[in-house]
Amino acid sequence: MAKYGRGLNIEFVAAVKNGEINEPFCTKDVRDFAKNRGWNPSEKYIAVLLPNGASDEHSQTYKKLFVSIGNGLYILSDLAKKEM
Repeated sequence: MAKYGRGLNIEFVAAVKNGEINEPFCTKDVRDFAKNRGWNPSEKYIAVLLPNGASDEHSQTYKKLFVSIGNGLYILSDLAKKEM
């Protein structure tokens, strides 16, 4: 079972889709979201969540839920918009 609901990535995507988090978003938004839910992921985990979720080179099995638009800002990927 995931530590953070259905998984921090999935929970964050759901929050963006329901309007709780606005696009574009950044690492600070992830940090604030987790804190508001009473979750305490490590700073390292928070720092890599968006970049790893946007990178085609991170892992072939890691879902690409985010798209980097530069300057540390991200939006939801088409995959996140359709499948989540």
